[in-house]
Amino acid sequence: MAELSPPRAAPADERRASLSAWGDDARGAFSGARDPARLEAAVVRFHRTLDATIAATVEGHGLALDCKRGCSHCCHLRVHVQPHEAFALAAWLRRHVEPERLAEIVRRLKENVARTRELGEEARKRTNIACALLASDGTCSAYEARPAQCRRYHSLRLAACEAFRTQPDESIESPLHPALAHNAAVIITQAQHAVRAAGLEAENADLNFALLEALENPKAWRRWKDGKKPFVGA
Repeated sequence: MAELSPPRAAPADERRASLSAWGDDARGAFSGARDPARLEAAVVRFHRTLDATIAATVEGHGLALDCKRGCSHCCHLRVHVQPHEAFALAAWLRRHVEPERLAEIVRRLKENVARTRELGEEARKRTNIACALLASDGTCSAYEARPAQCRRYHSLRLAACEAFRTQPDESIESPLHPALAHNAAVIITQAQHAVRAAGLEAENADLNFALLEALENPKAWRRWKDGKKPFVGA
């Protein structure tokens, strides 16, 4: 009698298994994050895992996304990053962006930081500000290295994005599919837990504050390596 093959896991089961396995993978990836090269490799692995999870979720649920190149509504929303992402993004910018363009990004980061401080926390929640990495053609200057919160944003309704950019209002229904938002959050949270397991700070910070310090303040990196909060101004 022929031997029966084990039943193939359903796509949903495969996604759950992948989400679960990432926790162990993340701890291994970030265990050596105090070394700059290993940190960058860990963040790349993190982002690739997140991208793959999102792609599998989109395919598995048959989602029709409204996102397209040059659509930059979400690039005006407030973005929070974890310290490991900010340091990896700063390193990527130093390697891949021309000095003049990098100087312009730093100038815009400083403007955004000043505007945020001027507004105060509550008013900032109701105010959209263009990302310092947003290019004039509506594309991201650091798309390859963009943070996880940017990667997870996949809209099903362009009208909702347009409305929230024009007038931030929490009553506007999220344009993200619940399964996509959930699966992305699992990957992001497990990476955060892995960084903490390595004895490093993983508290979210405003992208403008974090990236500006990562680019301009060497003490921020030293504080983070010592297990301390790196961005004192965030």
